[in-house]
Amino acid sequence: SCSDPDCTDTSHSHSHDHEESCDDPDCTDPSHSHSHTHDNTSVGNLGITNFVYKADTPFNSQRLLALLNKWPVPIKEELNLGELKEAAEEGVDMEGNIEKNPFIGVLRSKGFCWLAPSRWTGAGDDSWRHDTAMYWSHAGKHFGINTAGKWWGSISKEQMKGFFTNNMKEYERILTEDFVSEEWGDRRQELVFIGVGISENEITDSLNDCLMTDEEMDAYRQELKVFMEQQPFLF
Repeated sequence: SCSDPDCTDTSHSHSHDHEESCDDPDCTDPSHSHSHTHDNTSVGNLGITNFVYKADTPFNSQRLLALLNKWPVPIKEELNLGELKEAAEEGVDMEGNIEKNPFIGVLRSKGFCWLAPSRWTGAGDDSWRHDTAMYWSHAGKHFGINTAGKWWGSISKEQMKGFFTNNMKEYERILTEDFVSEEWGDRRQELVFIGVGISENEITDSLNDCLMTDEEMDAYRQELKVFMEQQPFLF
């Protein structure tokens, strides 16, 4: 198993090995299984809840960036959960205007995400996004989305099986739990949100607005087809 979040070697098992569980809420090691067993729960009397956002469509990178640019960053070093819950429910004063943001009460968010390329060829192309899993990690003032290795769906199932000759149970688990479609394999959104006074519906709606539309997915497929035809040696 490889715990380097920037490693892109497909021979490493990166973020896809869930054998090792982790209870540290601040852990950002993508090789630990953080995001697969979170049901809606409350912690004591703090009103802290969590849920997992899932989708089988990539984010439009520009729309996601626009959403993240509006992410409310706390200005205090120590958070008062009571004040945070009130702000999440009632909004915050922004230059004389009370504004609500579904992410105000989010204390921690983490998981894997799939970003669509915005430019497949030429200068500044980011075609690598098609095959690269991204790890989303946020806690308080700190937020980052970094590479987390290749999606298993970037290679054939026969090739993939070769990495699990001594652990076919994990191979079957990945195919059953992580592969969300026959077309795209394990490429997906799977993000856990933990917070105070957060609305699963509002956060879900905001993230859904960043997903590629049906028309954009048709264009994605066409761009991918052309890209593969132009660079067959990569496939």
